[in-house]
Amino acid sequence: MSIISGSLPPISRHNELSLGSEVESISTSITGNWSWYNKLLGNVVWNFKNNSAYPETAALYRSGYYFGNAYFPIYLENGVTTWATKLAPSMNRGTDRNIVPLGIVDFGQGQRIIAFLFTLDPGESWSMVEGGFSVKSPPSNSALFGVTLEKAASFCIRYDPQQVTDYDKQTSTLLKGYSPNPITVRTVEVSITSFAQYVQLFSKDSITESPCKDQKETVIEATNEVAPGDIEEIIATIVKKIRSF
Repeated sequence: MSIISGSLPPISRHNELSLGSEVESISTSITGNWSWYNKLLGNVVWNFKNNSAYPETAALYRSGYYFGNAYFPIYLENGVTTWATKLAPSMNRGTDRNIVPLGIVDFGQGQRIIAFLFTLDPGESWSMVEGGFSVKSPPSNSALFGVTLEKAASFCIRYDPQQVTDYDKQTSTLLKGYSPNPITVRTVEVSITSFAQYVQLFSKDSITESPCKDQKETVIEATNEVAPGDIEEIIATIVKKIRSF
């Protein structure tokens, strides 16, 4: 199991970003680009570097939405990621084994989403694989938006079951999202630069800053048992293009 997301139906933006392999850096010293990891399978590598003298964290926008906002219930249930409990650099196990945690991104005015949070040490370079693209539909309009820590707290997080239905339909799998839904999770909330546009893919997703009723706090742990080459083998068994609903 690996990060398979890629292109979804276009979401209109007032300001389009870069169309090439370079990633725009907005309110962050983390720079990035993407390159093909396996063009036949539609897998790309995201390459990041922190050019500052301080640790920095950013969220990645590409192809119309923020990386991690689609299909996070499946990623969590299947051990591909976990919830961030602090902003700390991810261990660098190598491009084909690296994973990144999820957190809550606050756009203000009650607008929140779930997304991957990339934290890099000063001068650190870090990369990971994402699948679901194609030669005709590579990553587009990509940008790294700087985020800053607001707090670590307990949240009641509900996901739209349509996420799981769409993922299984597109990949010809029978995977499940985590349960119960909703669930109480302790994780971090970060504020994102005001230059970032709020985009929420699934309307029934919700995030409340309080525990769910009659639930204890839950932390979903990620597995580290991913060997080099596993990503290639697993992706090869599922549809290489995840594009339209």
